[in-house]
Amino acid sequence: MSTRATVAAREPAPPARRPRPSSRRRSRRPVTHAPVRRRRLLVLGVVVLVLVAIAYGVSRSPLLAVHTLQVRGTSHVTTAEVLDAAGVHEGDAMVWLDTTAAVDGMDALPYVRDATVQREWPSTVRIVVRERTPASWIDGPNGRALIDRSGRVLETVAAAPPGVPELLGAKLVPPPGGTVDARGAARVAGALTGLAAAGTKSVESTDHGIVLHLVAGPEVRMGEATQIGVKIRAALAVLGALPAPPTYVDVAVPTNPVAG
Repeated sequence: MSTRATVAAREPAPPARRPRPSSRRRSRRPVTHAPVRRRRLLVLGVVVLVLVAIAYGVSRSPLLAVHTLQVRGTSHVTTAEVLDAAGVHEGDAMVWLDTTAAVDGMDALPYVRDATVQREWPSTVRIVVRERTPASWIDGPNGRALIDRSGRVLETVAAAPPGVPELLGAKLVPPPGGTVDARGAARVAGALTGLAAAGTKSVESTDHGIVLHLVAGPEVRMGEATQIGVKIRAALAVLGALPAPPTYVDVAVPTNPVAG
């Protein structure tokens, strides 16, 4: 027996390799972060609520309250009436001032044509009003009602203002703030200026159109309440050209006036 064979027999055999665990056995359960996320969301919600509460408190602070109220453009309505209709008072929060509601409230006043509301930080509110102008008057159940050019009833007075023509032909005279049904005649009355306004006694709405009754002179038949300025100029031209005043002047077609 050889020495080489003996040594080989005495050497220990290499250890057997253990099988590697499969990938399925080595997989671990995913670590969940749901509690952490919930805590973060809770903290964030609390912070937002605190900030909202602080902002609301600041908006209601006397430092951002209305201290000065300015009303301009009024002649027929008082400052108190404007502020009451607008719903704006000293001490109101500037941030929460509803300018749209304030304008809507003032528009309900008969004399108010339009209005604007402006904030001037930190504590001033400026209101600018444009009023309507009486264009005619009409006998009503409680006196003489003043009418603007849109037909809106402005107020009831004891005596009509001088230089304002009477409105005839309206079937209904509503209270102030309402609108008469003779809108065309009211629109013509509102368009009269200068000599035409001074020389017109009344404006009548008829089934055949608008008729002007002059203080001294013929009636002017205008037809529909369109091209008012052109028709008035045509009537004045005809009256100035005739040697004797006619019974009427028809300017329903202003390019072809007729006198008779």
